[in-house]
Amino acid sequence: MKSLSLHSEQGCKRLLAICLAVILVFSCAAHLLTTDWGSVKIERVAFDARGAKIDAELYYPVGTTDEDKLPAVVVTHGAGCTFGVTRGIAEELARRGFVVLNVSAYGSGLSEFPERDEYGMGEENYNARETPGGLWDALNFVRTLKFVDPERIGMTGHSQGSRRTSHAAQLDCGYLTLNDILINILYEQFDQSFTEDEITLDAYDLAAERLNADQMAFFESLAAEATEHYNTRLRAQLLIGGDGTMISPLQTVEVAGHEVQRNCQVNLGFVIGEYDTSYTDYVSRETTMESYYTDTPLEQETWYVIDDTAKTSTSLGSIFDTSIEENEALQQAVANRQARIVSFNTETHARNHFSHPTATDVVKFFEQTLSYNCGELTDSATQPLDAHNIIYIWREALNAIAMLGMLGMLLPLACLLMRSRFFAVCNNTAYLKNEAGLPKIGKTKFLVIGLCTLLIAFVSVYRANLLQGPFLPYYEFLPLFFNWWYSVAYLAFVALGALVLLVVFWYMDKKAGRPTPLAAANLKIGVLPVLKNVLLAVLLAAAGYASLCVIEYLFNEDFRFWQLAFIEMKVEYWFVALRYFIVLLPMLLIISTLTNYTMRRDIPEWLDTLFTVAVPTVGVGLCWLINYIVLHMGGTAICNWNSSYSLLFMVPITTYLMRKLYKVSGSVWLPAITNALLVSWTMVSSIGYNTYVAQTAIDAFFHI
Repeated sequence: MKSLSLHSEQGCKRLLAICLAVILVFSCAAHLLTTDWGSVKIERVAFDARGAKIDAELYYPVGTTDEDKLPAVVVTHGAGCTFGVTRGIAEELARRGFVVLNVSAYGSGLSEFPERDEYGMGEENYNARETPGGLWDALNFVRTLKFVDPERIGMTGHSQGSRRTSHAAQLDCGYLTLNDILINILYEQFDQSFTEDEITLDAYDLAAERLNADQMAFFESLAAEATEHYNTRLRAQLLIGGDGTMISPLQTVEVAGHEVQRNCQVNLGFVIGEYDTSYTDYVSRETTMESYYTDTPLEQETWYVIDDTAKTSTSLGSIFDTSIEENEALQQAVANRQARIVSFNTETHARNHFSHPTATDVVKFFEQTLSYNCGELTDSATQPLDAHNIIYIWREALNAIAMLGMLGMLLPLACLLMRSRFFAVCNNTAYLKNEAGLPKIGKTKFLVIGLCTLLIAFVSVYRANLLQGPFLPYYEFLPLFFNWWYSVAYLAFVALGALVLLVVFWYMDKKAGRPTPLAAANLKIGVLPVLKNVLLAVLLAAAGYASLCVIEYLFNEDFRFWQLAFIEMKVEYWFVALRYFIVLLPMLLIISTLTNYTMRRDIPEWLDTLFTVAVPTVGVGLCWLINYIVLHMGGTAICNWNSSYSLLFMVPITTYLMRKLYKVSGSVWLPAITNALLVSWTMVSSIGYNTYVAQTAIDAFFHI
């Protein structure tokens, strides 16, 4: 359509207007789902517990006042990401009336590192896998909210978030039962001694037998304080994509001088992917069965009651068929913090936070353990929202369309800017019209290069996914969490393969006296044009970031789909992004040169673009598809896709921009520079530091 052509000023303006409309309309639609059609209020909150900001989102029903007492759930993400990936889980809980705090852990996203965390770890001894990461601080923040019922607070986290929340639960709940605590009061405050058998008896009965009236009154006051504190500890914890090795096994504690073993005093659940090989044996581990006081593997999706004193466990029934409304034993188990459950879903580790079944399990677990779903479960007037009613993935789809609108607007914007006098030097399209000086790509050569490119993409993603974290390298110069090395590795492998292919065809073309791939690349445009291309690409990225700021301001939405996200960054992160830009630019120049070497002039432009985008996309997608089929046929994954799903979307996006920006600029510089900036933005914004990074003067000076 000529009216929407990039080759005319009016066409560019119309395309830009359409892209801006797509961003606004679909972000608004996404927000309607996020807020459950305006019934949920969402606030961006920041709080400081120990000299470092924690960034979070707070969800609660519209119309909430300080007279309400609502159950609350703290939600957090896994390694190398921010609260954005668990936003769907937060939304589904909020739709059911829960107060939800969705948290970015210390060092992730906009959250800072304190000098010392909850364990007292700092720069000299920080361990990313052995820290609450601000989740205990987040739990204590929720307790300060007047509309939260302090006796009904839950917590859930995915992957490393499950580790962080486990550490928080250890600090908050401990392993002593309420009766253990009361017996220790008798032992420590009243010098009472007990046998191992006696510590299993009721503390109040023991006190009545041994204390006089004054002592009994004092004991009862101490017991009341202890009981109030105990009842306001974390009530329920759900670990997603984790095995709770620091919380699930029995621990040795002292009761009246005797060493005994206890489970953590919290209602505990697990949701594990069937293809998450690190945790699939959880139900049959010796430590698991020992903590359940059984010698047989656990049944899935079945409520258990654990009794540490009697050293027994009892199964009560399926999570979807057994409810505290009818089952008094489950109701009592939840009240006593003795309920346990393990669920498995047919998914990989990375799918846990992008999964209908897992979201269903999450809302059902907290419905039962916190006795709430659109109202009190004990209230006959309450009409619970079915746990299978999950809609957040539609919101993700709307965010994705808005993201495509943002990326799409870069093309007409680039064309409009190159029409200005200042950036006119960046427009080298006249060079592309000199067909005599450009390589001629026939059908056979086109197919051969396409097949080689497909193979390079397949091998590159396969080889990158064989790298093993968390033992991938960490450098202060590139201080991001290990799982983003997969994307860098993929680009490095592709660039290496592309370089080999370019050398081969350069030699063949040179020998035959034909224009070489370097002729198509048009690299020799001069220093000033290159610098202006850099500035132009920076303006394009800035425009994308500005559109993000607009939709965040209006709708509290961002650009994302599953693992791929373009979100806001701290000012200091742009310096980190610059370092990645420097690393990525040479790779993307090589890849862009090969991509645009194959441009056909004897077929429609749309068909040429489609084939160009499809080839590497099919290579990456084929690797994923084989992996998927092998897993679902009962085999072992050929490689680890946990941190690479974003490539399924980023590869076609960057390839499309490579071809279209090349067509409108006449050189590989603008597409390579723009893609390097975009990849750096998405990498740095959507992850966290790999290890402790102290706050800086820049961090302290700027608002964000």
